[in-house]
Amino acid sequence: MNVTPASRWLHRFAWLTAALTLLLPVTTGAVVTTLKAGMVFSDWPSSDGYNMLAYPWLSSARDQFVEHGHRLSGLTIGLLSIALAVTTWMVDSRRIPRLLALGIFGSVFVQGMLGGARVLMDEQTVALIHGDFAAGVFSLMCVFVLTTGQRWEARVPIVDRPAGRAALLVGGLLMVSVMIQYFLGGVLRHLGQSWAWISHPWFALVPVALTPLFAVVARRSGSALLIRGSNQMLVLVASQALLGLVTWYVRFGVPAWGVVAEPNSFSHIAICSLHKVVGMLTLMTAVVNVVCATAVQAPALPGVSQSRTIEKSMVGVAT
Repeated sequence: MNVTPASRWLHRFAWLTAALTLLLPVTTGAVVTTLKAGMVFSDWPSSDGYNMLAYPWLSSARDQFVEHGHRLSGLTIGLLSIALAVTTWMVDSRRIPRLLALGIFGSVFVQGMLGGARVLMDEQTVALIHGDFAAGVFSLMCVFVLTTGQRWEARVPIVDRPAGRAALLVGGLLMVSVMIQYFLGGVLRHLGQSWAWISHPWFALVPVALTPLFAVVARRSGSALLIRGSNQMLVLVASQALLGLVTWYVRFGVPAWGVVAEPNSFSHIAICSLHKVVGMLTLMTAVVNVVCATAVQAPALPGVSQSRTIEKSMVGVAT
């Protein structure tokens, strides 16, 4: 793709949409779940009978303020996703970005419907699906950011095909492990299942072990895209593991040390919500790394294996 002013602005627009999605509906949604304020309004799309845009948001109480802010931020991203799809079809003739833009619009619409169903049905399982689906929407947005950037067009295939396949395999395993861990965290937050209290902390050891392994195979592959992605994963997984420990501390305290947890304190709300947001960032980065690992696989060239066999057979033969 030739880098034109229009394509650069599309990339920036994609960045803006993804960043606002993380800062607005994702962050406010995490706070809503932490506060257990998802049912502060029993109606949807109205709020206590008010039209969404007419509700006295700025003068409302804390839980109403956060939940209605989450609804308004979802509406904002919905409008941005429409604009992103229209802009993409106007300025980018490539098939993949166009399909991704349509996928983003469709997934944002489905996410909004899931949010409404969660309220109207008053069902925690739907809340879990709503939260997990949000990670997929955000990951799709970031893949779109990737495919509209200059680094994507300038990517270099990995020459060492076994190293490339190893990076893809480990990256795929890491992505699946992060997805499972994210799901377990959602079960813990939304459903409070007893088995999740055990499985979520212990299963965290799997992505913690796979992340440095992915960093090693990424460096062996020599791909700048994968090395950059693996560095990001190292930072995110380490941060998430630390946040997990701090979340446990602020949520339950340490009775043996005389530390008592303070439910709904500022530290409790901030740390638990941040743990959720960083978890989504970690999952998104794992997905993007797999997309990159797939894209930099060198195609098999016809005749290469045969020529190498001939070369090996000629070693030591006098000419």
